[in-house]
Amino acid sequence: MALVDWLIAAAYLITVLGVGIYASRREENEADFLVGGRGVPWLAVLGSLIATEVSAATFLAVPGVGFGENMTYLQFGIGSIAARFFVAAVFIGAFYNAGCMSIYEFLGQRFGPRSQYAGSLLFLVTRLMASGVRLLIAATGISVIFGLPLHVVIIAFTLLTVIYTGYGGIKAVIWTDCVQALVFTGAGVGALCYIVQVMGWHSFVSAGMEGGRFEIFRLSPDGAGIGAWLNDSKTLLMAVVFGFISTTAALGTDQDLTQRLLSSKNAAAARRSVAISGFIAIPIAALFLLVGVGLYGISGTPQGSALANLASNDDAFPRFISAIAPAGLRGLLVAGVLAAAMSSLDSAMAALSSSTLRDLIEPWTNRQGRKLNHLTISRGLVCVFAILLALIAWMLRDSGTFLWLAFQITSVTYGVLLGVFLLGLRGKRGNDAGNMLAIGVGLLAAIISLTSIKMGWLPIAWTWVIVIGSSVTYAVGSAFRSGDRAARP
Repeated sequence: MALVDWLIAAAYLITVLGVGIYASRREENEADFLVGGRGVPWLAVLGSLIATEVSAATFLAVPGVGFGENMTYLQFGIGSIAARFFVAAVFIGAFYNAGCMSIYEFLGQRFGPRSQYAGSLLFLVTRLMASGVRLLIAATGISVIFGLPLHVVIIAFTLLTVIYTGYGGIKAVIWTDCVQALVFTGAGVGALCYIVQVMGWHSFVSAGMEGGRFEIFRLSPDGAGIGAWLNDSKTLLMAVVFGFISTTAALGTDQDLTQRLLSSKNAAAARRSVAISGFIAIPIAALFLLVGVGLYGISGTPQGSALANLASNDDAFPRFISAIAPAGLRGLLVAGVLAAAMSSLDSAMAALSSSTLRDLIEPWTNRQGRKLNHLTISRGLVCVFAILLALIAWMLRDSGTFLWLAFQITSVTYGVLLGVFLLGLRGKRGNDAGNMLAIGVGLLAAIISLTSIKMGWLPIAWTWVIVIGSSVTYAVGSAFRSGDRAARP
C-alpha cells in the first residue's frame, strides 16, 4: 500500500462515517430508527438495495467465476428481474397495507402470533449465519492484503459499522449504502479499465473468446435425459426458474432486504425501487464477471504471473489487488472491499435489530403491559448482534464444513419462508396451528432433500431445495381450514 492508497481508503472511511452520522439527525422514535419515518427517497432506497445485494462475497468471488468458468451466471438475472416485478406487484402492497415495520408482523396478522415468532426466528438464524460468513470473507481478504491478524480485522469491521448503524438506524444504513455502492462499482470499473489498458482491447476479447469465457447462455445440459436437466442448474431454463424463486424469496421474505423498501414514502415508491434494481444489479454482476475474464486473459502475460497456480479461482481478484494493481487503483479496490463488506454488515445489524424488537420483544412486553424505550432497545440490539456476528465469523474461520452449512442453510429457510408468505398472500385468513405444522414439515423436507443431494442419494442440483421447501410448506398449510380470525400478537 502506497501513501495514495492509504489516503483513498482513509477518505472512504471518513466519508462513510460522516454520511452515516449526518443522516442520523432527528432520530426521535422507533419508526425513525427502524423504517426511517417512511420518508426515504426512492432513489436512495434503490442504491441501498443494490449495495446490500452486492456483498463482499460478490465483490471478491464473482470475478473468480469469470476467471475460471464463463458468464452463464448472468442467466439467473433473467429470472431475477422477473421476480422483482412479481415482488413489486404482490408483496409490497400487502406489507404496506398491513402497516408493517417488520415483514413478519404480516404473518402475525394473517395467521397468528406463533407464525410471526417462527418466521422471525427463521430469519434470525439465517441472517446471523449468512452475514457471519460474509464478514469472514471480507475480513480474510483484508487480512491477506494488509498482513493483519484476522481477529483485528473482524473487530475493526464491526466497530466501524456499529458506530453509524447503532446511532442512526436504517436511515444511516441507506445513505451510507449509496456511498458504498458508488465506491465498489467505481472500483470494478477501475479494475476493468486497467486490465484492458494493459492487455489491449483486441487481446482482451481474443483471450476471452478462445477460453470460452464469454459464454452466457447454455441451452441444454451436458448429459442426456431428464436427470441431466434436473442436475444442471446452469442451463438457461433452470437458471431462469431458480433466479425467479430465489430472488422472490430474498426480496419478499428476508427482512434484511425488505426493511429498506418499507422505509420508502409509499408503496408506489418502494415498487419503483425494487423493479428498477434488477436492471442495475445485473449489469454490476456483468462488470465483475468481465473483470474475471480480464484476469484470465492477463494471467497468460508477464504482468499477470502472480495469477498462476492459485489455490482456487476465488483467489484471483484478491491476488490481483495485492500483487498486480498499481498504486491508486489498489487503494480504490481496498475501499471497494470495505464498501461491499460494510454495506452487507450494517443492513444485517439493522434488520436483526428491527425483527427482534417488533416480532419478539414488543409482543411480549405489550401482553405484560410494560412500557419500554424502544429506541434505546433498538440501539442496544444493534450492538448485541454486532458482537454475535463477529463471534460467528471468528468461530467459522477454520472450518470449511461450517462455511458450507452457512451458505446452504439459506436455501432451507428461504424455501419455507417463501411457502409461508405465499400462504399469507392468498387473501384468506390462515390457521396458526396448521401453519406451524406446515413450517415444521417444510423444514424437515428441505433438510432431508439437501442432505440427500449432498450425499449423492438424490441426483438433482442443490438449488431444488428451495423449491421443495416452499412447495411442501405451501401444500401442508393449504390443507388446513382457515381460523376464525387472524390473531395479531
